[in-house]
Amino acid sequence: TAAQAQDGRVWTLSNDKALPDVALVYGVPNSDDAVVALRCPRGTGQITASFPVAPRLADRQENDVWVDKIGRPAPWLASVTLASGLASATLRGQAGPDDLNGGSLLSAEVATRAPMIAAFKKTGVITLSGLGETKSAPPVPLKQVRPFLSACR
Repeated sequence: TAAQAQDGRVWTLSNDKALPDVALVYGVPNSDDAVVALRCPRGTGQITASFPVAPRLADRQENDVWVDKIGRPAPWLASVTLASGLASATLRGQAGPDDLNGGSLLSAEVATRAPMIAAFKKTGVITLSGLGETKSAPPVPLKQVRPFLSACR
């Protein structure tokens, strides 16, 4: 199901019970354009949030592996903050190359029991920040948030 159109971008819930993962993505349906993606293996209680940012940590490829300017292989450690209203969680996340947009793709894992997720469940509002950039999207319709979180738990 999809809701909240803006420049062709909508929130889409993928909750096919035949698949092991459930996803809630803000982007253009059936494309690689995703501003915010929330995914979880069904029933694990852990959500992975990912989003592209402009800063590029990847410098070059060595033996088919992306490395940064000092030669460390991807993924690289990155601080990621997830927020919903006044609740926030700053997490140890990862950055990897984002070949699609030319920057980096950030991701971090958060527990469904985190206060930030409780606030998200009530409001549908989520903001993600990392590497000096903040991504936000229109609030997720609660009719998509609740089934997503229920499937993740």
